[in-house]
Amino acid sequence: MSTPTIVEVGRVEEGGTLRQRWSHYFVLLYGLLCVVIALNLRDSVLNATTNYNDVTSGIRAAYPQNWIIDNDGPYVFRVRDLAQVGFKTSIVVDTQPVSLSTTTRNLVDALSLDRGNTLTGYRILEIDDSYALPDDTPATAVTYTYVNVGVSPVLQTLPSIVEGFDVIAIRQGQAVILSFLADANVFEDQLPIMDRFLESLEF
Repeated sequence: MSTPTIVEVGRVEEGGTLRQRWSHYFVLLYGLLCVVIALNLRDSVLNATTNYNDVTSGIRAAYPQNWIIDNDGPYVFRVRDLAQVGFKTSIVVDTQPVSLSTTTRNLVDALSLDRGNTLTGYRILEIDDSYALPDDTPATAVTYTYVNVGVSPVLQTLPSIVEGFDVIAIRQGQAVILSFLADANVFEDQLPIMDRFLESLEF
């Protein structure tokens, strides 16, 4: 005759033990902390800058660290994001001497005339004569678009729409022309790069 087996049925504690609950909380907090640290590191890398100082023009500024700089063209300097697919997002800085009677609007008109003759589909979207640089220097801002046509028949790249943002200011007989150029599809997302550049600008 077999001995009867006694099975005790107890109440299962809902939600696990106190230690288990605290372990779950710790894992969640640790995961959240890792995400915050990763985002901060990403922002630090993306926002890292390199200082530029041109003694001749008196221009100093900080541009994105991973962008390539050149000063071999008809400008003081240009920096470009060569990692950008398609049209390379660029910041171009140029200067020119002006007379006491020259206004920023005169320069806008001259630039528009020249670009209308050299850029395909050049069109001004907005002119802001009340714009001011971060140091309160009065300026004129111009937003425009044009069609970028590839010049290499080997690459056979499709034309793309480029959106530009110019800031033109005059100080002590010198005009400074700051241009931000990007593919129209990413222009708004990358415009804060220009904002940070302008905040660092000294001339």
